Amino acid sequence: MANRTVAIVPHTHWDREWYSPFQDFRMRLVKLLDTLLPMLESDLSYARFLLDGQTIVLDDYLEIRPEAEAALSRLAASGRLAVGPWMVLMDEFMVSGETLVRDLQLGMARGAAFGGAMQVGYLPDMFGHVAQMPQLLRLAGLEHAVVWRGVPLAITQTAFWWEAPDGSRVRAEYLYGSYSNGRDMPDDAKRLVGRARDYEAELGSVRIGDLLLMNGTDHQMPQPWLGRVVAEANQIQDEYEFVVTSLPEYLPTQPVEGLATWRGELRSGARANVLMGVASNRVDIHRVCATAERSIEKRAEPLSALFRAADAYPHALLGLAWRLLVANSAHDSSCACSSDEVVDQVAVRYAEARQLGDGLTRDAINDLAVCVDAPAGATLVVNPTSHARGGLLEISMPGHGPAHVVTTDERALPAQVLEERGGLAFSDIIIGGKVRWVLDLMRGVEFAGNNVAETTLERADDGIWDVGLHFAAPGQTLTDLGDLREEMLRIGEAGDTLRVKAYRPPSRRLLFDAGRVDAFGWTTLRAVEGETPDGYDVSRASASGTELHNEHLDVAIDTTTGTYRVTTRDGVSVSGLGRLVDGGDGGDTYNYSPPEADVEVSEPDSVTVSVLETGPVRARIAIDAVYTWPRNAAGDERSCTTRSEERVPVEVRTTLELRPGERFVRVRTELDNQCDDHRLRAHFPLPAPVRGSDAECAFAVVQRGLTAEGGELEFGLPTFVSRRFVDASDGAIGLAVLHDGLLEYEVGGEGTELALTLLRATGYLSRSEPSLRPNPAGPLLPVLGAQMRGPNVCEYAVLPHRGDWRTADLYAEADTFLVPLERTRVSPVSARSLPGRGTALEIDGAEVSAVARDAGGLVVRLFRTATGTGDATVTQAGLPARGWVIDLRGAPIASFEGSVTLRPWEIVSLRLSS
Repeated sequence: MANRTVAIVPHTHWDREWYSPFQDFRMRLVKLLDTLLPMLESDLSYARFLLDGQTIVLDDYLEIRPEAEAALSRLAASGRLAVGPWMVLMDEFMVSGETLVRDLQLGMARGAAFGGAMQVGYLPDMFGHVAQMPQLLRLAGLEHAVVWRGVPLAITQTAFWWEAPDGSRVRAEYLYGSYSNGRDMPDDAKRLVGRARDYEAELGSVRIGDLLLMNGTDHQMPQPWLGRVVAEANQIQDEYEFVVTSLPEYLPTQPVEGLATWRGELRSGARANVLMGVASNRVDIHRVCATAERSIEKRAEPLSALFRAADAYPHALLGLAWRLLVANSAHDSSCACSSDEVVDQVAVRYAEARQLGDGLTRDAINDLAVCVDAPAGATLVVNPTSHARGGLLEISMPGHGPAHVVTTDERALPAQVLEERGGLAFSDIIIGGKVRWVLDLMRGVEFAGNNVAETTLERADDGIWDVGLHFAAPGQTLTDLGDLREEMLRIGEAGDTLRVKAYRPPSRRLLFDAGRVDAFGWTTLRAVEGETPDGYDVSRASASGTELHNEHLDVAIDTTTGTYRVTTRDGVSVSGLGRLVDGGDGGDTYNYSPPEADVEVSEPDSVTVSVLETGPVRARIAIDAVYTWPRNAAGDERSCTTRSEERVPVEVRTTLELRPGERFVRVRTELDNQCDDHRLRAHFPLPAPVRGSDAECAFAVVQRGLTAEGGELEFGLPTFVSRRFVDASDGAIGLAVLHDGLLEYEVGGEGTELALTLLRATGYLSRSEPSLRPNPAGPLLPVLGAQMRGPNVCEYAVLPHRGDWRTADLYAEADTFLVPLERTRVSPVSARSLPGRGTALEIDGAEVSAVARDAGGLVVRLFRTATGTGDATVTQAGLPARGWVIDLRGAPIASFEGSVTLRPWEIVSLRLSS
């Protein structure tokens, strides 16, 4: 066979931050591009270069070399330099589906500014791939994917059809031997030919089509002799035709007939590590990631889109927040398998994104508050989710004693007094001229930042001048303090003594359930004095002794084990829930690895149970359990073999909480971790044996079995990832866990128990020989932060149920658990253009991933979770919505009015006409 093509794609794989911080790697990036750009422009034989499929490297470089923009644009537009389609190469399981979409959109938009993004779904080093990735690529107009990790043994050739749950598919090129299979090309034509022969022999029957050699690896500089050596190799033989090319040129020429089909996620460790332990290595980072993503995509963005005027939509601020989230989604960043310094920077970016989201959320509901027809000072409650639901809120109310809340239709809702305040807030005696420091606290109508309603000044029998300041309650008229300030100054300068006292008005901090608030809707409530009137049918929660109750659940705590039993009103009962099991971990930030001689601790030394709140709005009981854990595991950077003999007492507080109307038990676990190299999991017996699990991931619920496929390089440990919930059901009965950033779970005991990882502590970025992975996955660097020392808090919820995850309505339950209702006060100056209760957008028949605005109008992204094809109806301001179905680039596909028909798991983006 003559002239078999050997396609060589020069590239570099660029980790923006990893074992060194971003700025260190940026300096290396500048050196690389300073070398590459002149080479591309002067040597036409060095025909192509792939800039790792991510546009963020362009911006990182241009911040230092802004004068290079013209050269970059010229090379990208001509096809010499392939950029995009991603902003960054993310980890697909550590971030939300919406973050994946924005990554692709930002990358394609930035690539277009340089002449066009690469039309290939380049996915070279992700730690596995989500099931819906083929559909996301197709929605962006991409027909090809390039993958390495996660390809299962069932795929036996270098290309296959990869199909999403909705039936969308792309041709996937499998990088046999990794994205570095053509690294370090020799500066010798004969050796290059030998390299091709060796690779062809290695592939054997696996090869389909031509040979693809990816000439690059992590942070590799370009090899300037490549074009010359390729030309020389073509001259000395006719066995191969070597060509320096690009993926967009190579892939469309390759075979499509006879390819095997793989449907769903790629999570196999058979041929390459998928490094599943990144889901549990730094639960603090995974939690702040989840919080920041929710703040933007579930709160700030939909509320800004629905309740702010179109010309006031904060495009720039939301854009900044999304760029922070997407930058953090890079696999070494979101996976927290990096140096401590890098992880600290990741945490700061997540905090900045969350801060933007929180602030924009406040702005949006405050804008709504000036439009609602309700009494000034009434409480405005807003539901930012696509599911009608209730939720708890806190408000302050003047006075003392019991109170309750009244809805717009005069229905009474119970309230719980959390705290009563009032009385003396400040007291001091000031002699003579020292009065000036007190006068510095008085500004206009404020004393020490508090509005003042009334003042008194009189001389007491003991000759001391008594000054009284009474802080204002909401709505009270305020008093200017100028005259009092002058009089106090005169008294002080005369050498007299003043006795200054400030008083808070009596007030209460109330907790109440807002009742049903419509999807993407609002309601207004009034707090009124007195107990909830008799005769109102309202939900309540209660706690006493070792039990909690609401209308759906009964919870009983075992004071010996610290576990609990949950019984539903329709007869599902599960005992032994929340059993904490701690064991050694000889792994690293990439993989859990049990020590050869482990000591597992699952029984507490003592248990104390105490009632924190009795209800009726929130009922809480604390379980304080003391355990004796080994201090640390003995081991070095190679592996951890045993746990130390030293033992330390550890107190773990587990708080169980019930709220009215909720079908799950909220759980909060707190501990001060002073032990190293260990893993703590909460175990939940299942109401019936199961054959697998259903876990929410990007735009899908993925069904997994009880085992995982591994290989020689990585043991197939069945610790899987879920984004917001995991369910274990036999179809008739089951148990779900909703969680806040606790991504790792396992169904063990041959399908009888679910375990949720609460904490995994390790001291190395990578070890060289952990027991479940024989080779290092990165540098052998100590990372103290990954030991997770100090206070740790985990929050999740437990939901036993009838039926499967759909019957349990877990998308809605996750929203109720994770996304709070928002509140503010109705503005004294209101346009009153909206009723006191209403909804801005209603979606039926699909879940909502995003509500946002682009230049064309309101954009809503939906996906169907039901089993059959069906309609998703969209109602805006009470009327059927109309507009365009658009692709992920914003281009119109087809018009719609009122509804769209969706396949199961189909994703659709709609632009609504204003």
